[in-house]
Amino acid sequence: MMALKTEDLFDKAMTLSKNVDDTFLELGRTLRQLLGRDPQLFQEIVAKSDIGRRKAYYLVDVSRVLQVSRTRLKKVGWTKLMMIAKQVTQDNVDELLDLAEQNNVKELERMMRGEKPLGDSHCVLMYFSPEQYEELEEALLHYGARKAGHGRGLVEKEKALLNVIRKAMGRGEGDQAG
Repeated sequence: MMALKTEDLFDKAMTLSKNVDDTFLELGRTLRQLLGRDPQLFQEIVAKSDIGRRKAYYLVDVSRVLQVSRTRLKKVGWTKLMMIAKQVTQDNVDELLDLAEQNNVKELERMMRGEKPLGDSHCVLMYFSPEQYEELEEALLHYGARKAGHGRGLVEKEKALLNVIRKAMGRGEGDQAG
């Protein structure tokens, strides 16, 4: 296979960046090659595409570290691969891929931070208008959530929401009754 010219790598990365979920493996490999050849063009991809700087570097990390079956990597998905990429070595790649395959994103995230999985946890999806979300965010921040930084939402929002609920039900914050 003939190596692509740097400009062709740029064009390929721009095309692949339009559908990251389906092309993340090839995109990561292409970005890695582009970063190695021309860091300025790599930065241009970050600026011109919708992938963003953090995601671009995650994709590069994923492609650099995970040199295993493409089928297995696609099955795991790039979100989970991002989570394990920083900790993967040749010695633990299979173990971490097994964890990624056997756990949902939230559980894997906890494990990668060294926390125990929650087990039978439940996901609650809610939709709010911008005004409603402002109120929710204000309440959650008041009751213990924190801003994650750089527009990345809130952390410890579950704990804060339970504090709001306990307060509304006449129980003290952090009270484990019920």
